[in-house]
Order: sequence, then C-alpha cells, then structure tokens
Amino acid sequence: MFFILLKLFTGFISGILFIKFFPVSIPMGISDMIVIFVLEPAGFVMGMTFFLIAFIANAEIIRSIIEWTARLLKNIRPLKHMDALFGPVLSLLLIGGFFVLSALSPWEALALFCFSVIYGIISLDFKKINLAED
Repeated sequence: MFFILLKLFTGFISGILFIKFFPVSIPMGISDMIVIFVLEPAGFVMGMTFFLIAFIANAEIIRSIIEWTARLLKNIRPLKHMDALFGPVLSLLLIGGFFVLSALSPWEALALFCFSVIYGIISLDFKKINLAED
C-alpha cells in the first residue's frame, strides 16, 4: 500500500514538473515548437523525462485499480476491510490529481491522462486476474 501511495505522489509531482518544464501555449504552430525546443533543449529533455516518469507511475496505479475492480467483480478473493476502502480512495485521489494538473495546463494533463490510461490497459495481465483462459 505504501508503494502505491508513493507511485501516486511520484506521478503527481512528475506531472507538475512536466507542465513546468514543457511549456505549451495555445495556439502554437509547429515552427514555434521547433524554435522553443532548439533554443531550450534542456527544458525539453527534462519535460519529457518527467512526462515518462509521470505516465508510467500513473499507468501502474490505473492498472492496479482495474485489477482491484476485476477482483471485486469476480470475487476472486474476499476483500479485507482495508482493501475495500483503499480502492475507491485511490481512484478518487488519482482523478483529483488529474483535475489539479488540468487546472495548471489542460492540454498537457489530457496528454498525460491519455498515455497513462492506454499504457495501464496495455500492461494488464488478464491471466493473473482470471479474466482470460487458455
């Protein structure tokens, strides 16, 4: 449980740093983006590094939420009182983190959210949660 909260915190802080180091102004043309990235390559590299950290951390949380929900629906194992409370709280914290990030920069938060959801779904192991059979 501690590692999941650490991933949540890491994803949120990395998302904030991604937004800080990767400035996007709307409307921005492709030539404006190239000029910004050529003149400030360190900001681009740091922004992409924080984006990578944030989307992998958030994708792991999304994957664990999906697995938790599948276990709950399939009753694979009875949930203890702490697990029954931790799943919805974790979901709300993750959604709240994305809302805070979207208040800072909606387009960057949307990109981070989309990449996180797609990677979280791709990384699911359906045999582990008994949703697929051989």
